[in-house]
Amino acid sequence: MLNFISYFHILQLEEYNIGRFLKWCQKNPLGKKLENKKPLVWTEKLRFIAVFSFFCGIAFIFILYKFVGLAFIFFTPLLFFLKFIFIILAVITRFPYEIINKKIVIAKTRNKIIKYKKEGLVVIGITGSFGKTTCKEFLYRILNSYKPTLKTPESYNTLFGIAKVVNLELDLRHKFFVCEMGAYKRGEIKEICKMVIPDYAILTGINEQHLERFKNIENTIKAKFELVEAVGNEENIVLNGDCENVFQNYKTFVKNPHLLFSKNKTINNPNLIGKANKTNALLASEMAKVLKIPESIISTSLSNLKPFSHRLEVRKLESGVTILDDSYNSNIDGFNQALNALSNFKGTKIIATPGIVELGNKTDEVHKNLGEMCDKVCDYIFLVGKSDRVEGLALGIKSKNKIVHLKSIKDLNLEIANLKINPPITVLIENDLPDNYN
Repeated sequence: MLNFISYFHILQLEEYNIGRFLKWCQKNPLGKKLENKKPLVWTEKLRFIAVFSFFCGIAFIFILYKFVGLAFIFFTPLLFFLKFIFIILAVITRFPYEIINKKIVIAKTRNKIIKYKKEGLVVIGITGSFGKTTCKEFLYRILNSYKPTLKTPESYNTLFGIAKVVNLELDLRHKFFVCEMGAYKRGEIKEICKMVIPDYAILTGINEQHLERFKNIENTIKAKFELVEAVGNEENIVLNGDCENVFQNYKTFVKNPHLLFSKNKTINNPNLIGKANKTNALLASEMAKVLKIPESIISTSLSNLKPFSHRLEVRKLESGVTILDDSYNSNIDGFNQALNALSNFKGTKIIATPGIVELGNKTDEVHKNLGEMCDKVCDYIFLVGKSDRVEGLALGIKSKNKIVHLKSIKDLNLEIANLKINPPITVLIENDLPDNYN
């Protein structure tokens, strides 16, 4: 039974994508004990799949009994190997309902947005391969200091997640709605925009994040610029001009947006560490200016900004070790910027990472380059787990004596203690993957 639940857990982590679920099943034909870093949530959808799968199993036993009698007992071990098929059948059976329900949800949410826009609601969409959650949080802090603002919480950046926020939380007191938009393929952001009708847009940057899903960088660029196309009004668009993929392609979609070049700007905030946080804060402040928020409110809000949980967050342990926690997620730009932040700390520098996921055919090349960067900055490099990502990182590390292999990030403190090195010690935790990637 517990093994069955682990399959449900992986299915949910893979957002009910049958292809990706099957790949995991292929890699783990006998199942796998999960660390449950991201807990299983028994949603209505998952409960349906669980019940349907259970009855598929019962039906399978009944059919066997009808054909072979009591000898069906000898075939029951097949249930262990066929359970993923029952789960997939349940997902497929639900497809017609999902299609109809999506249309209903989009229409309902769109109607509410239109109604509230008539009362003065302004919708700001934020997307990008990286930085969108942090940028959203920074912008929310500024806007909410001015007038009541609603934001999509955590990483509620899918169509159904956004719809849930709008339909349950948006009310007439809100003057701004800051909406983070995520995507794994072209058309998804366009669909979200049709639902929430953004008036303003921020594009935080584009890189190879989720390249495995997008197939090529051209698809990623087109997908992210769907938000820009939906807004249309050039004066309402803020783009990260520091990002090469944005700068080289924006004129295909919009001629004269607000281009932010963070290298040319400063921000007076000692609480923010790393270029990524600085850029996100500046993108948020640039949008606030576009929205005509008073300078005094923008300045005060920026000076009080702090890194968000697990995004280049600095923590000091009782042991004297400083943790630079960037475990929430990782991408190529973020990884490099986190290493740059680590390089500014004194003493022994350590990185612990399982690498970056979903890079497709770029996995080996990217991780070899990142391994070379780690070798230049770090005294010790903790490689977490066993994967092609870790192998790629190891290839780029010339000083093999720096490498320490960790089975799990849970072993980090023990391994640091085993090194018997004197403080100051700073450890960068770059990415911490959920169970479907381990």
